[in-house]
Amino acid sequence: MMFKTKVESPRPGPAMSIPAPKPEMRPSGVPTIISADMTIHGDLNSVGDLQVEGTVVGEITVGKLVIAEGGSVEGNINAKTARIAGSLNGSIRCASVTLTATARVFGDVHHELLAIETGGLLEGQSRRIVIEPPQPAFEEKPRALSHREDAPALDSV
Repeated sequence: MMFKTKVESPRPGPAMSIPAPKPEMRPSGVPTIISADMTIHGDLNSVGDLQVEGTVVGEITVGKLVIAEGGSVEGNINAKTARIAGSLNGSIRCASVTLTATARVFGDVHHELLAIETGGLLEGQSRRIVIEPPQPAFEEKPRALSHREDAPALDSV
């Protein structure tokens, strides 16, 4: 052979793996649906929407939550908005909460806005809270305007 290629065997030693970068969490626009014939035991976390038509036993942290009529959750809820038509045994911490006429909630509700339709049941305390928007990393102070003697007056232009 005219050209020889030298193949090196891998060196022994610890294997290095580079972790894959985590994708940025953003809502997909499609809600996650827990169907009526499904039961989930465990915590659920998402920045998107979740619709519970079955049963969830565990903590839920989502952007928007809907517990459909016939759906049930046993655990605490953290969300931006929640619409409950089913049953909840746990507390809610949410900016906007709507309890429909078929809702059955056994636990405290911490909210900015709360709407309870006629027939909705809340067996617990309602506490109004103020959820502050995230603050910027730094706060820019407005600059003071200086008056220059040589600048023309506005009414003379």
